[in-house]
This record gives sequence, structure tokens and C-alpha cells, in this order.
Amino acid sequence: MTLPSTTPSPLPTPVSRPHATSNGRLAELDALRGIAAFIVVLHHAYLTLPDLPDALDWLLTETPLRPISMGRQAVVFFFVLSGFVLTRALAAQEDKHPGSVLSLPGWGHYAAQRAVRLGLPVLASLLLSALLQAAFWRAPLPEGAPHIVVGAAWSEMWSLSALAQQALLLSSGDGFQLNPVLWSLVHEWRIALLLPFALLFRGRLALLLAVSLIGAGIARMAGMPEGQVSLGENLGETFAASAGFLPAFAAGAALALWKAAPRLDHGQNLAAGIAVLVMMAAASDYGVIAASVLLIMMAQRGGAFAAWLRQPALLWLGRVSFSLYLVHMPVLLALTHLLRDADLPYLVAALAIPLSLPVAAAMNRFVEQPAHRLARGLRAPAPAGRLARRAG
Repeated sequence: MTLPSTTPSPLPTPVSRPHATSNGRLAELDALRGIAAFIVVLHHAYLTLPDLPDALDWLLTETPLRPISMGRQAVVFFFVLSGFVLTRALAAQEDKHPGSVLSLPGWGHYAAQRAVRLGLPVLASLLLSALLQAAFWRAPLPEGAPHIVVGAAWSEMWSLSALAQQALLLSSGDGFQLNPVLWSLVHEWRIALLLPFALLFRGRLALLLAVSLIGAGIARMAGMPEGQVSLGENLGETFAASAGFLPAFAAGAALALWKAAPRLDHGQNLAAGIAVLVMMAAASDYGVIAASVLLIMMAQRGGAFAAWLRQPALLWLGRVSFSLYLVHMPVLLALTHLLRDADLPYLVAALAIPLSLPVAAAMNRFVEQPAHRLARGLRAPAPAGRLARRAG
């Protein structure tokens, strides 16, 4: 996607503009997505470690590095960014071809594309985990092992029915035994299907945000307060949990539809950066949502921050971010079980982080990119006018 150029900076040095890649995506936002995915990898490696030195534990729990110990901030950022990117693309498509989104056939086409884009990589990650478990799993880990590797995943050998249930994103609780990160894809899939309706709130963005807060209320009444909503213990509760994340997606959608969104000047950009550091260290989802909106605005502004995001390593990380998110847990689980008798958790974590990167690159090349091509190749429904002419 291509965003409009920013206003000139008052500084004497020229401000770089947001850079669109060859496929139209904004490179800076891809880089932010890659950083968030890498934080999730670090988070899960952190969860497998025994007690850390007090100084390091303080650094990871009480400073802006807190997302590494919590992980949730990165996932909330994913949701805000998805709301922004998808809504912006849907709005542009609807403006160019009225009815191509806000119609039943248009919505169905969009839903089919999302199903292919998400479903094939999800299935591939589950098959990878199933193969690795078949190769390295002997029995459940001892009870004293961290929950992420003893309760949330690989607690028993997989079955075809369990694999199918997880592939359809119908599990709850600790049901995503082959790949625990899929809990977030449950919400991503469901709420993404609602995003076309955000276009109905153009010019009424406050109402869009207010409606999304009803979802947060539903989650709260279901016993899942803000900051703690994850998946729910049964299928019904998972829908209440999904509702709890509506404000994150709605914030991104509102930013995409905000025609008068301000372009940050140098002082505002600096203030926004400080606010992001503070709010990303918060436990509140709403603080993280606000920080995520500011990050997106900062990335669009250009300047030093956007230039830093365009480093080749970060751009590469952005390209493989979804695949990295999907494959790092199977890699971590395989290493944990492979080295279970050695009792070397720090070695497992140190190996899992770099080994996840080439696996993600392979997943991106052989699964994610073909899934995108397949989704783009799905035939869009003919506009009503064309059907009328044919009928005539």
C-alpha cells in the first residue's frame, strides 16, 4: 500500500518519505510487524528459563523491555496493525469499485481470500509441529517444567481429530497443543471478517470506537477482564474473548479511515516516542493500543525513525514475520524435548531463537507466498451492473 507523502520537516535535513515496496506494502509497517514477531519469539524463550538474576528480571518486567516478559503487547500491536492495514485496503478497494466490499458477494470474496491467506500457513505450522513431535516426543515433560512447554503444548501425542480441530481454529483453553500461538489467530480470523463493516462508520469514527468497547464489556461480563483476555475455556467463551479484542482492531480501523489524521512534526514525534516507551511497559491493553496507534503514525511520518525501520535486516524480518510467528513454537518445543535429559534450558532458548529464522524463511517461501498468490487468484464476483448487462 502507498501512503501519501508527509509534510516537510522544519529541520534543515530533508525528511524521508514512507517507502512502499514493489507489492504496494508500506515497508516501515512491515518492519514494525517483524520486530513485534521477534519480541514474541523472545517472550516464549524467556518463559522456558528458570529464575533469572534479579537485575535482569527487573529489566524485563519494569522497563520498556517489558513486552519480552509479557508478550501480550506485541500481540495487541498485531491486532491494531491488522485493523489499520486491512481497513485501509478495503476502503481503497470500495472507493475504486463500489460494492466490491460492501456487498454479500464482495464480503464472501474477501472472506475466502482471508481463509486462504491464514488457513494454509496455519495448517503448515501444525503439520510441522506434528512431524517434530512424532520425531522427538517420548512422554510429557516433568510437572516442574514451564507451563508453555508442559501444559500448553505437546502434553500428549497428537491425533488427526485434534489436528483438524486446531487447523479450523476451533480449540479453546490449552487446546492448541501443537502450536499455542494459534490462540491469537482465532481472534484475527473472526474480527477480520467484521472489518468491512467498519467502512460504514466513515465520518463517525467515535461511534466505531464506542461500539467496539461494547465488545470489551462482553468480555468483562464473561469473566475475562481487560489485560487478561486470551482464549476462554470453552468454545462459547472464545467468542467473548474475541469481543474483548475489538477495541484494538477498531483503533487501527479508525486510524485508517481518519481523513484528518495529523502528520507529526519533530516535537510531536519525539513526544510520541516517549509516550510509546512508557505505554508499551504498561499492563493495560488500552495503553498498548494507544502506543500502537502512535507507532503507526510515527512510521508514516518519515524521518530518522522510518529510515531506521528500512534497514535490510528489519525489512527481511518483516517479510517473514507471520511465518516466524507460526513456526517458532514448534522449533522451541522440538529442542526442549530433544535436549530434555541434558537440563540445559538456556541452551534450548539460545538455539531456538536463531534456528526459528531459517525455518520461517522456508515457510514464507514455500507456504506463505504461494498462499498469497492463491488468494489473489480467487475470482472476484462480477459487479451488479455487469451481471445486469449480461442478463440483458
